[in-house]
This record gives sequence, structure tokens and C-alpha cells, in this order.
Amino acid sequence: MKKVKLLLIGAIISVITGCAAGVNFKKMSEEQLVVGSTTKAEVVASMGKANINGTNTFNGQTLDIMTYSYAKVGGDAVLPGVTPARAQGLLFNGEVLAGKEYTSSFALDNTKFDLDTAKTIKEGQNRENVVSVMGEPKGKYLYPIIEDQTGYALVYMFSQTKGFKTRTDLLVVEFNSENVVTKTKLSSSGNL
Repeated sequence: MKKVKLLLIGAIISVITGCAAGVNFKKMSEEQLVVGSTTKAEVVASMGKANINGTNTFNGQTLDIMTYSYAKVGGDAVLPGVTPARAQGLLFNGEVLAGKEYTSSFALDNTKFDLDTAKTIKEGQNRENVVSVMGEPKGKYLYPIIEDQTGYALVYMFSQTKGFKTRTDLLVVEFNSENVVTKTKLSSSGNL
């Protein structure tokens, strides 16, 4: 997961170096972008060519990663002094979507979440509990991104950039097939 996060952060930083950079992509709806079902061809037909393409290995399997990113200096950011940017990372196992993550510091569709609230998510809680305190996730992972072949993970990510410094907060909440939390990982990287 760390390498995926770094890929998204790299995409955000690379588009922030201009006044407006990247393509202001239209994010696919949650109904269109379904892990375990949506294909690479469907994404490209809807969103066009990705800004960045790469690969990464999870649990011995190599996944293709497509990243769409956009930033606008002087745009309407969720926090003062932040260059608003957004990025959509899509991970494909073969041709099928195995993971998606989205981060935005634009005021309109920001993904900011409260770190103290994130720390309250514990093993044994159910999905309904998590979503009631954290809100709807903007990302999801399946195997092989996570280890549990029958489970899934909800992903909460927020990146913000001031000048050339970026900070990213990431919460990954893993569930078993019964929608019970089995593992949580909260991390922050970078300093503003």
C-alpha cells in the first residue's frame, strides 16, 4: 500500500508544479467504478488516458496502476494555503479493477477526514459503524492488494500540498466477508 500511496503523491506533486496542471478529469461515479467488476477498457472509454501508468506487486501478483491527477494554483481549496489538487488511482489485476483510491483538497469534493476519529476504528466493529463515523469511503481494495482473499478494505485518503511540501493521511480498514473489521492501518507521511 505504501508504494501505491507514493505513486499518488508523486502524481499530485508533478501536476502542482504548474499553475493548472494535469487534465481536469471527470471522476467516474461509484456505480460505474466497481472493484471486482469494472474493466480497464471501461475506465479508458469514460475517463480517457491516465496521466501516469505504472505497475506494483502485491502478494506476489503484479498489478497495473493508472493515475489521473489535476491541480490548480489559486483554485478553491478546502484549507487555506493549500494548492487544490485531486488524484484518482486505479489498480487492475489483469483487466479487472482490484482497487481504487481518490484524494482531493478541492473544497467541492475534498476527502479530508478527522485523524482522531480514524483512531477510534477498531477490530471487531462492523462496516456500518465505520461508515457512520468516517463517512462514505472514496476508495476500496480487494485481494491481492490486501492479504484476505475473501475480504476487502475501505480506503480514506487526504493529501494536501503547500508550496512543494505534501502531507498525506491514509486510513485503510480491512473487513472479512462478514463485514467485520479485521485490521486497520492509519498513516501520515510528509510535513507541511
